Amino acid sequence: MARPTSITVPTMACSQGPHNWAVLVLLMLAGALIRHSFVARHKAHVQGRRTPWEHAVVGTLVLVGLALWMAPPPPSAAARAAAAQPVTLAQVQAVVEQRCVMCHNAQLAQKNVALHTPELLRQHAQAVYQQVAVLRLMPLNNATQITDEERALVKRWFESGAR
Repeated sequence: MARPTSITVPTMACSQGPHNWAVLVLLMLAGALIRHSFVARHKAHVQGRRTPWEHAVVGTLVLVGLALWMAPPPPSAAARAAAAQPVTLAQVQAVVEQRCVMCHNAQLAQKNVALHTPELLRQHAQAVYQQVAVLRLMPLNNATQITDEERALVKRWFESGAR
């Protein structure tokens, strides 16, 4: 059985997507603005002046804007209809045979995971789900060009009980 892997939300946000550098820059900017507001607040308190909140407000707005920008889009009608359809083991087995079996078969079982039969696929369902749908690490370097639709199919199959 595969060990579950823990990934934090900031790690996922900064490691995936075409704008990962912008996410990191905006997080650093928001942190700097909020930190500056604490320094200015302390200085104002010592000098008996009003507390300046402008930097804290701008930093918070940057964080809120970043959260809204990074939010996943609402599912389309086609995606909702596809999600309503039950996924069969045969559908997932077809994807696995096309994308995974060249490295996970009876002769060559990478990481001691063989997926060439439906029984073995069910046995390793958790690991397949983690590696293909959640972490998106397999196939390694996407060597077999698995599509997002195929990853979603594996995800729906596992989340519906992997039957």
